[in-house]
Amino acid sequence: MLLAEVSEITSPSLPTIDQIRDYLEAEGWAARAPGPAGSMWIRNESRIGVPDIEGGDPYLIDGILERIARAEQKDKRFVTNYIRYYRMDVTLLQAASEQSPSETIPLGAASTVISSARSILRASGTTAWNERSHIAGNYARQGDTVLERARMDHTVRGPFMIPVLVPLPRMQAPDNTRQGDESLELFRAAPEPFERRVTRTLAQSLLAVQEVIVQPEKMPTMRDLHLAVERGVSREFCTALSKILEEPSIGEFKAQFEWAPAVSAPETMPRSVELPSDAREKIEHAADILKRHRVEPRSIFSGGIVELRHVVDDPWGYITISTVRHGRASEIRVRLRYDQYLEAMSWHSKHRAVIVEGTVREGPNRRLVVDEPVSCRPIDEALLPEDHNPPLPAPRPASWSDQKFR
Repeated sequence: MLLAEVSEITSPSLPTIDQIRDYLEAEGWAARAPGPAGSMWIRNESRIGVPDIEGGDPYLIDGILERIARAEQKDKRFVTNYIRYYRMDVTLLQAASEQSPSETIPLGAASTVISSARSILRASGTTAWNERSHIAGNYARQGDTVLERARMDHTVRGPFMIPVLVPLPRMQAPDNTRQGDESLELFRAAPEPFERRVTRTLAQSLLAVQEVIVQPEKMPTMRDLHLAVERGVSREFCTALSKILEEPSIGEFKAQFEWAPAVSAPETMPRSVELPSDAREKIEHAADILKRHRVEPRSIFSGGIVELRHVVDDPWGYITISTVRHGRASEIRVRLRYDQYLEAMSWHSKHRAVIVEGTVREGPNRRLVVDEPVSCRPIDEALLPEDHNPPLPAPRPASWSDQKFR
């Protein structure tokens, strides 16, 4: 089911002219000098005129999309959605009743889902900036800015489902210049936008709730909650989840994630996390612990790998993590044995964020460095021993993933 196919009586939502220009530029189309009516965009033998106007006539935009689809040999409806969500991380929040599956739910339950969705995103925006077990009203301004820009799209036909959209900014391309040193193997990547970090924190927090709090037979302990807090879980996050699950008409809560095509997606992050209503007691218990006992994260930071650096024949390699430290965006270089460095290269190729434990010191030129990390591993790895972790949920039906972004 495509987001545009909300109802049989409404036409597909169209992207704006600015979204079309952004897509064409990012996908290798070149714009000629603009004329009085707009610009001609060229790629290979294809030419597409895009008017220089605000908003845009729907029939005009529809014609542009048709020409793009023909030039790229893709389905027009697919192109329409692909362009519209090109810089949008989409989180689909679904509330379903196992007893009476329906396309509707009580108005009160729907209101709870929407208000709790806002609370979940707001909590993730704060813990993406600074991990905290209990926010206690001290929400991060940076996270609230992402919340203000977030949108709710039209609901999707089927079990009650709302799409939450987080727009991503354009990022400057990295500089991979070697500066004449042939012995240096160096690769730079663009840092993860903070907006993506917020959505990723939401996803990994839900996964941590599922693995650490819900799936084990016992109630979560303080040690368990350390693992969850380090991945973004807070008391406020748990409280918002429990409010959804305590609604009598909701038998299951599910979140599905579609990452914006404009920014490389974390390939191994689960695309779907499900929580049954009977998980509420454990989640409320966790929220109570996080309120009464402050869980301090260890000397840990997380983020995407933005630099790989190795000098030929050196037994050590270095990765640089783009992260947030003490309320500031930072880059921290981590020294690894060469075998570990090779493994980190594979994590980077799959766009896996990592979590590092170790002492951070200030090196030359005020660069932050970890010389001997206690641990360095992908943040999406299982948190508890294998015997405590049943298999992850099956992939989503093709009706969502295969048709939206193929």
